[in-house]
Amino acid sequence: MKNAAEVMDRSPLVVTAGLRVSELARILLDAGAEGACVVDDGRLTGVVTAMDLVFKEKNLHLPTIFTFMDAVIPLGWRKAQAELEKMEGLTVREIMTTAPVTVGPQAELAEIASLMVDQHLSMVPVVQDGALLGVVDKRAVLAAAFPRH
Repeated sequence: MKNAAEVMDRSPLVVTAGLRVSELARILLDAGAEGACVVDDGRLTGVVTAMDLVFKEKNLHLPTIFTFMDAVIPLGWRKAQAELEKMEGLTVREIMTTAPVTVGPQAELAEIASLMVDQHLSMVPVVQDGALLGVVDKRAVLAAAFPRH
């Protein structure tokens, strides 16, 4: 069974947290990539995907308002506030996932595929001691599972 070190892209797309969202969109489109790793001083600090950019365009789910004895109680306000903050994000830092799912270089392909399916991930960073080594994306999993002869 192949492992992450054997199938990962050793030169993944990398951006900084301060990058503007508009520039990120251009970078992802130009590279034909679904996401990028956010790195600071060689250490992985997050992941940002095309879906994070699509999220900015979605409809906001407003909290439900409950009235009881002249008191107005918003239900789900924290979730709506978090969605609004992400939708208004101008930099990668404001829209990125700060605790991404990662694997080590010895993680088996089956484990990575399971993570991708179960957690709806398009890419999984390969990290050792906090340092980004590479990325396994859907294409790498497909190529390893169905090699060309």
